[in-house]
Amino acid sequence: MLTLFPFLDVLPRIRPTSFATEGLADRHREAVLFTLGDTPVTLAGMIDFVLIILVGIVARNLILRALKKKIAQQATPQARHLMGIFSSATGYLVLVLTALIALDNIGIRITSLQGLLGLIGLGFGIGFQSVAANIIAMFVILTEKLIQVGDLIEIDGILGHITEIRTRSTTIMSRDNVAIIIPNSHFITNKVVNWSHLDRKVRLHLKVGVAMDVAKLELARTAMLETALAHPEVLEAPPPAVWFTGFGESSFDLELVFWVQDGTLRHTVVSDLNFALAEKFRAFGIELPYPSRTVYFRGGQSQGPPAPPSAVG
Repeated sequence: MLTLFPFLDVLPRIRPTSFATEGLADRHREAVLFTLGDTPVTLAGMIDFVLIILVGIVARNLILRALKKKIAQQATPQARHLMGIFSSATGYLVLVLTALIALDNIGIRITSLQGLLGLIGLGFGIGFQSVAANIIAMFVILTEKLIQVGDLIEIDGILGHITEIRTRSTTIMSRDNVAIIIPNSHFITNKVVNWSHLDRKVRLHLKVGVAMDVAKLELARTAMLETALAHPEVLEAPPPAVWFTGFGESSFDLELVFWVQDGTLRHTVVSDLNFALAEKFRAFGIELPYPSRTVYFRGGQSQGPPAPPSAVG
């Protein structure tokens, strides 16, 4: 019988596959549109896939809207920024879960994508090493609170306020209102001056040279102290002081040391004090130094150029 009907030998191999396909088609009540590997995809399955994706997007938008209200209720800029990062991560997570559920619904398991995901992951690992370094740096910055939103920092000669700390980079708004984007890893591997860290109060130094007149040296000290205390931003405690730092070539070198409550105003305060000191020195008769040289000639005659002839009246 098997000789007369040789096709019967292959029937046991065909029927399980046929039954599985018919069972899957019966479940979706549709004919198979195409096949992904060993997985048949039907019209009903594709409709379910699209509906699941739409539901996931709507759910993500609702979650992000609720988190946005929570962000607005935070008291500090740093707390709002952390909530913003959590909100972004939650949105991405919802999209990934939605995609996995939609793929699973049409019969595509994550195990069947492992090879492709492995290749994609290798490509990302090679091409996005700097991105990973910046993400890790962001967590280090937020955990150790090295810098925070609103701080006045100075890095690589750039001075400005931090306005935003994102996943890959940090935005600094300079004093000229120019936005500067710096990778997060740059803050970990380079020296950063944070003028707002822990305490905004800073001590400033103003160097002044006065003419070499010993009789007016104490008067210059008094003028500098009075000028400093007259400025509204200069603190009375700790009190300002004047240091005699040395003898210059043609000046007595003095240094006014004082404290201000807000270091972000240091350039304005120093400029104001310079204007006020120039006026105060003029009122007190204190002269500023002028470079001078004394030249001695051996042999009694100058080797320089001859003097110009005098005018005849």
